[in-house]
Amino acid sequence: MTALLLILYVLHLLLIVLAYRVLVFRLPEQERGILTFVCLFSAVLPLLGEVLGGLAYLISRRFASSDTLLDYDEYVQFDVMNLEGLQQQAADNMEMVPIKEALNMDAKRRKQSMIHLTTSSLKETGKYLQYGLDHDDSETVHYAATVRNSLFDRYEANLRLREQQLNPVDVTTYHLFIQECKTFLDSGLLDEGGIGRLDERLHLVLEQMRALYPTDLVRIEAEAEMAIRQGEEEKAISFYKEMIQIHPTLPDGYLALIRYYFQRQDWTSIGPVLHQLRTTVAEEDIPEEHRFILERLEGGDQ
Repeated sequence: MTALLLILYVLHLLLIVLAYRVLVFRLPEQERGILTFVCLFSAVLPLLGEVLGGLAYLISRRFASSDTLLDYDEYVQFDVMNLEGLQQQAADNMEMVPIKEALNMDAKRRKQSMIHLTTSSLKETGKYLQYGLDHDDSETVHYAATVRNSLFDRYEANLRLREQQLNPVDVTTYHLFIQECKTFLDSGLLDEGGIGRLDERLHLVLEQMRALYPTDLVRIEAEAEMAIRQGEEEKAISFYKEMIQIHPTLPDGYLALIRYYFQRQDWTSIGPVLHQLRTTVAEEDIPEEHRFILERLEGGDQ
């Protein structure tokens, strides 16, 4: 690099000399001094720049410090362990406050808030509708009950349609049925008896899948979630471990088991699963939206 710079500087000098010889005899004698000054300054300027740059480098090495950055790095700590919990809490607050406020307003606004739930994508819609059902105004109760029945009928119709579309040679049709069951459960519209009846329908479909697709991850995870709803925690854990055993290089089983332990704040059990995930699954195969929380669980600083 030094030799290249020296060659370029020599060429620079040759161009200056050539320009000087060409121009010096074409200028009036009283202006030749200006040309000489310009050429000399052009020759010295690159050297001056190198000297000043070297001095700046030496000064920076002698007096510069990264203490401020280090102090800042120690000050800013991203130690939010329950990140998913905070995100869910924030989402719940954003969704619930407007509905609660609307129910304290005039009848028209209460009616609109109830009808809005028919097209919203909120989970646990039944919880919000219950605010309307418990309201003192009879019209608000009527609209809440009407919306609830409408939503219930819609979910039930969608579920029946997915049942009719089940095709033993197309695993996607089973996945869609499982997703529809999950959506119905997340709606909050089902009471304990309704959840039990839905699980019975889901159980029959999962039994078919077990025979047709014994290694399907969606099926196994659905069985684990159903076991949790029925209070069979050890059975759920065994299903999650089955996912890991069948597909050890895929992240799904590890993430499902970590999520299970995370929701129960079982930090001791999370460690071995995290270690197994890191040693068995390629980094690029882990969904990006899960990487941050995994790093927090590992105690990472970056």
